[in-house]
Amino acid sequence: METGEVFAIDLWKILFMLINLFLIYLILKRFLYKPVKKMFEMREQEVAETYQKADAAEAEAHQLKDQYEKKLSGAKLEAEEIVRSATKRAQLRSESMIGDAKDTVSNMMVRAEEQIESEKKKAVNEIKDEIADIALMAASNVLEKEMDAGDHKKLIDEFIDKVGDGPWQN
Repeated sequence: METGEVFAIDLWKILFMLINLFLIYLILKRFLYKPVKKMFEMREQEVAETYQKADAAEAEAHQLKDQYEKKLSGAKLEAEEIVRSATKRAQLRSESMIGDAKDTVSNMMVRAEEQIESEKKKAVNEIKDEIADIALMAASNVLEKEMDAGDHKKLIDEFIDKVGDGPWQN
């Protein structure tokens, strides 16, 4: 071996190596690089879709939360309105019942006063009738007898005894 051959450049070998390198590049590109690149693109697309789905789910969750809060505040307002309305109806009914009770009591008082007045007039008329009867009896007794003071006293005593036994005294 000569020293010149160790460092000698063989063009055929270089050409053959370049062709082999190019063939290996093409084979690697076709069978390794493209599938790996395709796998990375698919994975990247899956990750992007996952992020999109997560963003959509988050937006939907916010939308549902807003709807829920609106419904909740609406339900609170509706509940407050129902309570307010029920309270107002109860108050009106209470006032109506109190008014009816006052009217009933007033009517009862008027009837009682009318009944008392009627009974009073009836009693006064009965007393007048009895007094008239008594006066008539006394007058008839006086007319029957001509009296002196002793007879008069005796007549009054008899009259009082008769009247004491009469029906008007209870």
